[in-house]
Amino acid sequence: MRGCDPTVSAAKLELAMEALHNARIQAASEWDDQMHRRFEEQYLVPLEAKVRRALDAIHHLAEALSKAERDCS
Repeated sequence: MRGCDPTVSAAKLELAMEALHNARIQAASEWDDQMHRRFEEQYLVPLEAKVRRALDAIHHLAEALSKAERDCS
């Protein structure tokens, strides 16, 4: 796909989420109290859901753009 390729952005986002996940595991080994659990519930759990929805939308967009490019060729 010429120009902007949404799959590249999706891959970067997936790598960033993987890095965040690894950091969460490391932090959990040293930070395990009520504040940690509240932080996870309030910020990180909702973030994961939002990123998953964004990745689904990006993949759907990439498919639509690819189809449009094929149709226009």
